[in-house]
Amino acid sequence: MFLKLFKSAHAYHFFLIPLLAATLWSRSFLEPTAYPFYQGEDQMLLYRPVAWLLTKDLLVGNAIALLMLIGLSFLIIRLNIQYSFIRIRTYLPASLFVLITSGLLLMHTLHPVYFAVLFLLLAIDRLFGAYENKKPHSNAFDSGAFIAIGSLFYLNLIFFFPITWIGFAIIQKQVNWREVVLSLIGFIIPWGFAVSYYAATNQLENLLKVLEMNFYSHNMFLRNNLPLQIYLGLLIVFTLLGSFFLLGQYDEKKISSRKYFLIFFWIFLIALAVTLFVPSVSQEGIILLAIPLTYLISNYLVFMKRQVWGELLFTLLLLMVAWLQFGKNEWIPF
Repeated sequence: MFLKLFKSAHAYHFFLIPLLAATLWSRSFLEPTAYPFYQGEDQMLLYRPVAWLLTKDLLVGNAIALLMLIGLSFLIIRLNIQYSFIRIRTYLPASLFVLITSGLLLMHTLHPVYFAVLFLLLAIDRLFGAYENKKPHSNAFDSGAFIAIGSLFYLNLIFFFPITWIGFAIIQKQVNWREVVLSLIGFIIPWGFAVSYYAATNQLENLLKVLEMNFYSHNMFLRNNLPLQIYLGLLIVFTLLGSFFLLGQYDEKKISSRKYFLIFFWIFLIALAVTLFVPSVSQEGIILLAIPLTYLISNYLVFMKRQVWGELLFTLLLLMVAWLQFGKNEWIPF
């Protein structure tokens, strides 16, 4: 029943998805708590004004984060509508993105990663737009620039820059050196402006300290956190089921869909590597992983033949996320 409701393409989703997000985030407004940023995490150049806002009113920050989550969910739908890699019109990816991210109670507040997700999605959009484009020069430049701008909010997005080169190698039949250079130029320019600002205001030393803290601070977000461990275990099961299902139908998909899903596979690998091996990354890494997982799991639930199993699995995910919000469980973030 729930899967049938959420996977349709009816206009009521413009009300259902915000309602779902607001319901799952209600606890963050009833019991607002500040995110435990490590030193320097909220001091990247473009996020500093936002961090200043958070010190004034937590509820305002939570409201902005919720609105961003809803906006990102609809941007995720737009990508599938425009490029049709899931060959059916469905709003399920938006609902799944809201569900997966809402399972992280610690992230129910404003964090730089939400801005990073926005610019990563914009970069993906420009990459996909290069398919069968004979002169994708602007696509290359824009994708690099979007990654750079996002990394000025959330530094670890810098690790996703290689996806611009990998993406063009997948999308284009023959990669032109111009795309490689233009994406690099697009990436360098925002950082050039940032470094110039720090130099002009005599803050280069502060910049180096912020960069160091954003790379080397240690977060132990899984230790002593049984609810999160169970939740991640469920997501792993969904990932495996969706992956095997996609491999089984891979040859049946159009060439463009194969290329798009291959790019999502590389995004998943990079996000997984960042989450596992960058010491500073905490639960926000799972939000980056949620981008490819949203489409992978949606493809599985939409096309599986025995929908009764799809209903069961989706209901299980929904109940799990609801329990994390309202159940009596203790969250130990670090």
